[in-house]
Amino acid sequence: MSSPTMLEVEILGRPMRLSCKEEEKEELLNAVALLDKQIQEIRETGKIVGSERIAIMAALNMAHNLLTVQTRGINLNELRSTISSMGKKIDTVLNDQEKLF
Repeated sequence: MSSPTMLEVEILGRPMRLSCKEEEKEELLNAVALLDKQIQEIRETGKIVGSERIAIMAALNMAHNLLTVQTRGINLNELRSTISSMGKKIDTVLNDQEKLF
C-alpha cells in the first residue's frame, strides 16, 4: 500500500493542497485541469457571477457529462482499459518500426 502524496494545485485561482495515492496522482491532476477548464469557460461567458456559483455550475456540467456517457452504455473502466491497451500496442509497433531504421 502506497503512502499518500501531497499535491499543490490551483482551482478558481486559489491554491489547494490535495492528498492522493501515488498511483492516482496523474488522474487527480487531470481532474483538476478539467475542472479548472470548465470553470474558466463558465467564467468567460460572464453569465454567472460568484466563485461558488461558477464552481457549482462546473460540477453540474461535469456530472451531466458523466451521466450522459453512463446512460449510453459506455463502461468507463472498460473504455480506459481499451485505450491503455491500444496505447501499448501503438508503442510496440512504433518501437518495432524504429528498429527497422
